[in-house]
Amino acid sequence: MVTEVIVYPRMKDLHYFLAGGDLDELKLMRPHIEEWGAKQGCSRVSLAGRPGWAKTFLKDEGYEPAWFILKKDLVA
Repeated sequence: MVTEVIVYPRMKDLHYFLAGGDLDELKLMRPHIEEWGAKQGCSRVSLAGRPGWAKTFLKDEGYEPAWFILKKDLVA
């Protein structure tokens, strides 16, 4: 799992940037990572990923869809 702290003008966000592997292991890691984020001054946690993440253990942990990301590959 890769996280980053994003600093906005009025808040800090602990952002799960990349996550993969065993869902049971990720579930065990989540509370420890979020505790660390709170100690860093983060008042929100977010993640970007496939829509399927909304159907995992995260829905039971209070996570809900917030936005949809669009992308476009640039051709050199």
